[in-house]
Amino acid sequence: MLVRYQTEFSAAHRLRRADWSETRNQEVFGPCARDHGHNYGLEVTIEGPVMEECGMVMDFRALADHVQVRLLDHVDHFDLDKDVPFLAGTLSTAENLLKAFWNQLASDLPEGVRLHALSLRETRDFTCTYYGPDDE
Repeated sequence: MLVRYQTEFSAAHRLRRADWSETRNQEVFGPCARDHGHNYGLEVTIEGPVMEECGMVMDFRALADHVQVRLLDHVDHFDLDKDVPFLAGTLSTAENLLKAFWNQLASDLPEGVRLHALSLRETRDFTCTYYGPDDE
């Protein structure tokens, strides 16, 4: 069974490569090469069996707490490129963020529960979904 948890966080970032010229960064990333921010939407989907003794895959509050402690406490209202150690050296595209977020969230889940998918909404029009390392 799948369980989805949706939340939001706000963070700043920029898309730029230090090994590229300013002109090249502007050509590839446009206005996103400058400092800017997003109100991101994050959807975390877990999967596992329904535990007979409690009727749940995972307690909803425990899932929300897991996401808060393992991820949101580190990214919400921070600069993703300057303030988040686990993102150091990562070009902060939605695709790369999801890979890094997966690494933060996939461990320490209850026995039999695993991360199924992560989706990140960067703007009203664009959402990226990652199904884990086997998705690459």
